[in-house]
Amino acid sequence: MEFESSIKASQQQDSFGMELMASTLAHEIRNPLQILRLQIESAMRGAAPNNSIYPILKSLERIEKVVDKVQRISQKHDLQIETQNLQEVIEETIASARIWLQAAGIEVKIKTFWEGQALIQIDRELMQQVILNIVKNSVQSMPDGGSIEIEVSECEDAAEINISDTGSGMTPEVLAAYGTPFFTTSADGNGLGSSFCKSIVTMHRGLFRVSSQEGKGTNVYIRLPKFFEGN
Repeated sequence: MEFESSIKASQQQDSFGMELMASTLAHEIRNPLQILRLQIESAMRGAAPNNSIYPILKSLERIEKVVDKVQRISQKHDLQIETQNLQEVIEETIASARIWLQAAGIEVKIKTFWEGQALIQIDRELMQQVILNIVKNSVQSMPDGGSIEIEVSECEDAAEINISDTGSGMTPEVLAAYGTPFFTTSADGNGLGSSFCKSIVTMHRGLFRVSSQEGKGTNVYIRLPKFFEGN
């Protein structure tokens, strides 16, 4: 019952998140549109400088990027649910990024607390993308290297995944905004990675929670039902 209540609460938060995304989208597009309007009006008056084409192109480029972000986050993923060994899924994901992790000076430890094989019904590819996104965020918080620990545990009819890092952690303000579409602290980020992770976990009828403390690292907690039940 507690698990189901938590899922409902998560879905309500997602509804609020979509409203916030719409508001953010309007803001993101309005600014470059205003620049375009000013440049075009200036050109119509014959007062446009010779280099006026540059800000116009930059504004169009910015709008295109925003539209691309919206398309990516609004895409409906059709889950391909199959019984998978969760430990193997995670190990394969980390192995695919091994060279990158080694170059960044990151050590990854995987611990499994499960009686028998860690079997669970999930979309293997999407869950691997979730794990990879979380690991990527951890790596970005450890520019001088560090460690990531992934624990997989069996809990009644659910699987629990805890991903902890020794990174810089997040301030309370950044943590509160974590998972909000378009929010990012990375110069080359698009603010969709964490939102994508939360959405995919929710689609699996799971829970996605993040705790962090500045200077002490971050922990991402995922709880997934072993047996997926669709709509």
